[in-house]
Amino acid sequence: MERRASQESPVDLIDSGQFLVAEEIFSERRTNDPMEMVVRAEVAMYFDRVEDAVSLLNEVAPRALDIGVAARFSLVRGRLALRQGDDQQAETHLQTALHIYRYLNDPFGLARSLLLLARFSRRRGKTDEAASRLSAAQESVTGRVSKKVEFLRGLITTEMAAAALDRSEVDQAVELYNEAARQLKNAERGRYYGLSLIGMADLKCSLGEYQDSLELYKEANTVFERYFIPRELSEGYLKLAEALLRLKKIERAEKLAEDSKNVYRDNPTSQSPALAFMAKLALLKDQTEEAAQLASSAVELADKSFSIEDRARARIARGQVELALHEFKQAVETFNEAAQLASAAAGSSSSRRLELEATIYLAEAYHGFDTRAGRNELAKASQTLTAIEDAWLGEEYDRVSTKYEEQIMLTEDNRLVFDGNQLPRWQEAKRTLEGFLLRNALRQTNNSLTRAARKLGVSKVHVHNLKKKHGL
Repeated sequence: MERRASQESPVDLIDSGQFLVAEEIFSERRTNDPMEMVVRAEVAMYFDRVEDAVSLLNEVAPRALDIGVAARFSLVRGRLALRQGDDQQAETHLQTALHIYRYLNDPFGLARSLLLLARFSRRRGKTDEAASRLSAAQESVTGRVSKKVEFLRGLITTEMAAAALDRSEVDQAVELYNEAARQLKNAERGRYYGLSLIGMADLKCSLGEYQDSLELYKEANTVFERYFIPRELSEGYLKLAEALLRLKKIERAEKLAEDSKNVYRDNPTSQSPALAFMAKLALLKDQTEEAAQLASSAVELADKSFSIEDRARARIARGQVELALHEFKQAVETFNEAAQLASAAAGSSSSRRLELEATIYLAEAYHGFDTRAGRNELAKASQTLTAIEDAWLGEEYDRVSTKYEEQIMLTEDNRLVFDGNQLPRWQEAKRTLEGFLLRNALRQTNNSLTRAARKLGVSKVHVHNLKKKHGL
């Protein structure tokens, strides 16, 4: 990227999306100017150096006396509080910034404040309030033409796309994400451009278009790698891994999960999402002991983080391990915790998906000992699915629902029970029995195909074929 003319201030640079150029300037000079310190904090946040941003803002806070500095300080401090999950501080600082910019009659500052307040509203599940604030932000810069306005419009459009997705307005979200990517590719081509691509890829995944999402995720990750933005890079690797997993490309998914974990080699607390995903992969390979260790580590680390969603995600992984071990009552407790945490995350599309996922698996856990309670959870999940577009969660719901319809039960003491009064379909009963016998034979023979075949009274080739058929 070419270096801008020296007379262009760091404020102007980052307001037009040129964070890398501003970073180069700051690497060559240090001043105690309050406004420049606030802007340096913005640059630090852009590159995910949160501790540096906190230090700069704490240092400048007593000196943010000029009204323009105070407005910018409040805006950046509010964004930082959003990043840290401190909703009370976020709202206080962002409202302060909004009032000052309104007093100053600064349309650009007003639009930025409204954008962040809309993000705050959306995170709390207040979709109508978010939409109103985004509309006001857009109107604030209507008719204005400049590089910084084009960049800001890209940010607003991205948030509008996410808000549309929260309202299940899929066609609108597709149109807005495409427009946001175009705007940000022209204006910034960095972190926020990458996030617009991630948004579109997530949308395609929710529609079951996993193959189409791959290139978008890859392009976004290339951006995050170029700028080395740890948080987005780690999450981007995992999102790509999830898409690959849906396409049954487990080895590539494993490699990306490890890459995601390694991004935070020096910050283990942030490794929780990668560990939770790796636990699920271990379960797919029938490595329950390793899965249990990974899930426990994920929960332990998530509980030290700011992210409520990470805590919910880690518990879903641990609950799935408990399901695999037939610890159904413990799994119920764990999935209940996950659902409550996701609900407390306040209504964004990602938190609602986590709550739905926990509810589906909660129904599956109840199937082992309390089918009435399980049917209640299935009813909740069914109602939620009408408002959430997610192909994979729909498939998981159908899988668990089928267990209830066909009256096949796996008990905590590892017994497979068929209800003779409500017979299952032949193929489903056969598939379930095959998997049950195969898993137990392999477990009892330490995964020896020869001894498992002898125990089941079939050939080694037949056991090998069954293992491949059931994905073990």
